Amino acid sequence: MTKMISNRGEQGGSIPLSFRQTRRLAILELLALALPASAHELTIKAKSTEVKAGVPFEATVQSAHRFIVPEEVEVLSRVKAGLFADGKFQESRISGNEKELCIDFSVIPPTDGTLLLVAVKDGESWCVTNEGGKAGARKELEAQGLKVLSANKYDKYAKAILNASRDDRTFATVIGHPLEVIPLTNPADAKVGAFFDVRILLNGQPYTGPVWATYDGFVTEYENTYAYYTEAESGVAHIKITAPGLWGVRAAQGGLPGVEGDYDALNLRAFLLFEVR
Repeated sequence: MTKMISNRGEQGGSIPLSFRQTRRLAILELLALALPASAHELTIKAKSTEVKAGVPFEATVQSAHRFIVPEEVEVLSRVKAGLFADGKFQESRISGNEKELCIDFSVIPPTDGTLLLVAVKDGESWCVTNEGGKAGARKELEAQGLKVLSANKYDKYAKAILNASRDDRTFATVIGHPLEVIPLTNPADAKVGAFFDVRILLNGQPYTGPVWATYDGFVTEYENTYAYYTEAESGVAHIKITAPGLWGVRAAQGGLPGVEGDYDALNLRAFLLFEVR
């Protein structure tokens, strides 16, 4: 005989335990579907204000749901940051900054010109289980007796173009990230009221899909809130610039093939950051 457990008292009716468990799993399954939209975004913000050849230029890697409002220090072993110059990535030493909830790094500018800073996070598998969210591969958690409803991996890429000038084409550099936002408009020419055009590549091919953009100070109260939304067609998107300051353009691609036993789907995030003067 099935034992009935009431959450309203013996006289208030009863709910089978199995039904309650099923309902909880259904809620977790909905959470699993929502996770790709709620993951932290990876961005870069400069600490220095002047680019001078040979003088250390300081910046931070931030992880947050709100634009340029840091919330956590990413696992250092999964993050790389540095300068992209002369056709290659020059990795910097990084250090966690718990006080400011970010990762600090610095680069040595080779010239007084445009800087292209890069940050990459090699994500770990994140699973939704019958006991909530857990880090780890599907097979590892199942071996612990957990029911894994979904397993996702989130790889993140950020680029920041600093000190852009009209006679420098560094801004148009293609690094080759699996998901990459590349300016078609020179940030030095970006103006309030005008469109800023970008090209977006997914594994080297034109990306078609949603694109979000925002600027520093637009909204600090609410998570995942952007100033502008559009869609890229055949790899090109157009963003209307509505304010001066630090801007970010974001693209995301979920549902890419996973690795059996590790994660079911790969999710890519890319952020381009630049200044509108």
